[in-house]
Amino acid sequence: MMYFKLMKVFFKENLSLKRILGTDIKTSKIKAILIIIAIIYGFGSILLGFGYLFFDFGRILSEVNMTYILLDFVFVYATFLSVFFVLFRANGYLFHYKDFDILQPLPIKSRTIILAKLTVMLAFIYLTVFMIVSPIAFSYFYHGGFDVIKLIFLIISLFLIPLLPLVIFSFASLLIARFSANFRYGKALNIILMFTFFLGIMYFSMSMNFSGDSPLTGQMDFFTGISKYVITGKWFKLAVDELNVLALLGLIGVSVALLVGFVFLIEKMVVKTNQMSMSTRVRTSKKTVISKRRNIIVNIIDKEVKKFFNVTIYVFNSGFGPIMMAIGGVAILIFKEDLLAYIDVFSGIGLGFEAIILLMLGFLISTVFTSAISLSLEGKNFWILKSLPIKAETVMFGKMLFNIILTLPLALFALFMSGLALSFEFVNMLVMVLYLVSLCFLSSGLGSIVNLHFPKFNYVNETEVVKQSLGAILGMFSTWLILTVNAVIYYYLRDSQSFEVIIFLDALLNIALFAVVFFYIKKQAQPIFNKL
Repeated sequence: MMYFKLMKVFFKENLSLKRILGTDIKTSKIKAILIIIAIIYGFGSILLGFGYLFFDFGRILSEVNMTYILLDFVFVYATFLSVFFVLFRANGYLFHYKDFDILQPLPIKSRTIILAKLTVMLAFIYLTVFMIVSPIAFSYFYHGGFDVIKLIFLIISLFLIPLLPLVIFSFASLLIARFSANFRYGKALNIILMFTFFLGIMYFSMSMNFSGDSPLTGQMDFFTGISKYVITGKWFKLAVDELNVLALLGLIGVSVALLVGFVFLIEKMVVKTNQMSMSTRVRTSKKTVISKRRNIIVNIIDKEVKKFFNVTIYVFNSGFGPIMMAIGGVAILIFKEDLLAYIDVFSGIGLGFEAIILLMLGFLISTVFTSAISLSLEGKNFWILKSLPIKAETVMFGKMLFNIILTLPLALFALFMSGLALSFEFVNMLVMVLYLVSLCFLSSGLGSIVNLHFPKFNYVNETEVVKQSLGAILGMFSTWLILTVNAVIYYYLRDSQSFEVIIFLDALLNIALFAVVFFYIKKQAQPIFNKL
């Protein structure tokens, strides 16, 4: 059957170990081991913290015989994870897929191709959903009592929950794609809509978190309301908690019917949208072309800017940190009175606002790792860059500076706004500025070294480089390592030294490490380029 043949090809292309790890285990065992360790460490630390939070929450609920509320969290988390994934991936999987020009002329029904593409997208959604909700499910069964039938009903339901958001938000993504296709700068419009939606959801979620004694109790009323009034959520809870077979059958019937109807409904629209994306809108211009001679570094940075804004997933991934710093800088002035109310809490755990601000900004800086993947994004055109009469270290320094330009100005803006709102002392502000500058330069430099040693030129789409490559993972983790070292120094010296002295020492350490990184790139970039 053609559907299964297509699925085999698509799964091999998207979910093979080589694609997920970014390297072939047989040819590069060291790289494969490193990325597996990085993935286990990253997801393990997140899930342990997430799991502990819900385990303790489940204990509280069990004391009042309300462990069923955990199922509301399972339903809402699974739904929202599906919504985010569909909004940010449906466009690439369905409406602008790169192999359209290859698949369309083949004697294969468009419906079959769409169904196969949807299956691959669902596989990614299921991996994410099962991983995130598993700690919540564990808390539910641990505190409420384990039942095999309940577990089976839960697993079946988790396969069905993403289908409703898949249908609704794939259709929404289709409408956005059709709308943006009518404009010359459709990609920019799509990026703006994505960020607007994402930040809106984040603001809504944060506003709920402050409505109770803890983030989970703040969300509880809202989540139970969703499960109560959304029919699939109501059926999910009845099926799992009360073993209601009719509710499970209703969930199966509605979800499958929506999916089948959706595939038939959008078949022609998907084909037309993909055809529209293959056309290029141009405009005539009678402006005289002027040739300007510019510095090589400036040209490299300009090239990086164009590449950055031309790849949607690149902007969303590495643009999140700068946007949050910009928004946070303004928000801290608005909500400064609420923050000042927590000053005793921070003092009780031995942290001042200055340390908290640096920690938060350091985390946001870690999310910007363009220097760790920008060389990989040259892809098959790397040979062109390599053949130019430009030194390898010049190329890497240009890419490194782009990462700094993307990060440092907004980090300093957020810091200055925080200092204005919370009345930081002048000396503290100076050392904090020095620390952020040193952190941005060091993290960008380490990213360049990572990309030199772990490039990924052979990729099907940019998502593999931006989200799945070893360079992306190590680029983020290297900054986390710096923050950890700086935090350890702060922890052991906070009782004997003042804040400004400790942060100044951290900054000096970062500057010394950056000097080592700088000279390493200067000496080793060209030999490594020659081997690539």
